[in-house]
Amino acid sequence: MTLHFSSQPGPRERQLQRKLNNPLFSAATITQAAIQAAQQQDRLAMQQFMEQFRDLVQRVVSLDQNVESDVILLLKVQLEHQYAVCTGLPGQTGAIRDAIKKLLNAISSTLRAASKDDPAALEKLSTDEAHTMLHLQLCDHLIVSDILNPDEVIRDDEQIPALLNEPEGALQAAMALFPPERIRALIDEGKILLKKVEAEGHSLPEAWQRLAQMESWLREE
Repeated sequence: MTLHFSSQPGPRERQLQRKLNNPLFSAATITQAAIQAAQQQDRLAMQQFMEQFRDLVQRVVSLDQNVESDVILLLKVQLEHQYAVCTGLPGQTGAIRDAIKKLLNAISSTLRAASKDDPAALEKLSTDEAHTMLHLQLCDHLIVSDILNPDEVIRDDEQIPALLNEPEGALQAAMALFPPERIRALIDEGKILLKKVEAEGHSLPEAWQRLAQMESWLREE
């Protein structure tokens, strides 16, 4: 039976694609009904996202000129979170991501204007802006967006199977999400998993290569 996936899937459907005929994941039959259910959940998530995003935009554009910086910073954090989710949603999300970037730039300009006479605050702001830029770059990788998705579309026990399927650049981006102790745990899980899969008759040299890269990056920390 031929299965039909969307050309621009959302996170739940994309996770089913990762699992399909993949020995790294626990054996599970992927059916067209399961795909359709995932598509429906992804569409619902998109609708909920748009409602939340419109509300957030309205709060940003309605900010009082004398609003406390803590309020602005909270909105900034929420926008960064929205960006992470947005990247992985179904369909074309480029326009929304561009809008979020513009709002973040506007917030940074507002904070800079408020801090213009405080060198220490400006230095902290520059550091924060660099962190924001890195966050946005990381979230442009779908695996990063899916891991950060608040609905846990990739469960903890499915993280290492998903990660070992990623190309090098996406895997390296995802590693930035985890503290060293979690990366060590993932590597240990990966070794156990790959040995188990090999014992079942599967050869996965690329997955072993990804695991070796994870170990190399960890040593560089």
